[in-house]
Amino acid sequence: MDNILTQNEEKVLRTIQKFFETKSLMPTVREIKDEVKKIGITVNSLGAIFRYIKLLEEKGYIEREEGRKRRGIKLVGGMKDMFRQVPIFGAINAGNPNIFALDNIEGYLRVSSRLLPNKDVFGLRVSGDSMNLCEVKGTKIEDEDFILIDPNDQEYKDGDKVAVIIDGVATVKIFKRTGRMQIGLFPKSTNPIHKPIYLTPQDNFIIKGKVVGVLKHFS
Repeated sequence: MDNILTQNEEKVLRTIQKFFETKSLMPTVREIKDEVKKIGITVNSLGAIFRYIKLLEEKGYIEREEGRKRRGIKLVGGMKDMFRQVPIFGAINAGNPNIFALDNIEGYLRVSSRLLPNKDVFGLRVSGDSMNLCEVKGTKIEDEDFILIDPNDQEYKDGDKVAVIIDGVATVKIFKRTGRMQIGLFPKSTNPIHKPIYLTPQDNFIIKGKVVGVLKHFS
């Protein structure tokens, strides 16, 4: 998705927002350079800042106003209230659990606040086709899509779509209780190779949260 921010792009955007909130005016390019150096971004020239500004503009986070060259940056109207930056923590497998997830932040997605139940929601990138017939709010979970995970709602019911870490690796499946001390994680796919996974309290697993949304990947 072309609006994903890298960690440094996110920091530059936050620097611009914070400057505006505290000083009630937009920063100049030189002021951005001075501020981002304070938070650990190495920039050796104003040209590097111009490149960040160009990327933020291309991804729809800011606009540049013609005729106001020194303070010509403009945050996209209402962005602070309308959108939230959701961290993407690597990949999660929609197949057998064989890809590590949650290792570190790969980037950020700009997501409408109306799609997010709380500020703790995070994203995972899907790899595989074991859930390509499964829908969340009418949108299928397909290879390379992004899923939004709510870690706070831990009252899991049959039919919930969940992100699960099993022996240190991650998968997304449909949750179902299959016995008094057993749960099943079920695929829903056009590919018959995928089979359910059955777990007991003795197994090494943790449910990280429910899938509350799907953001489609467009190449």
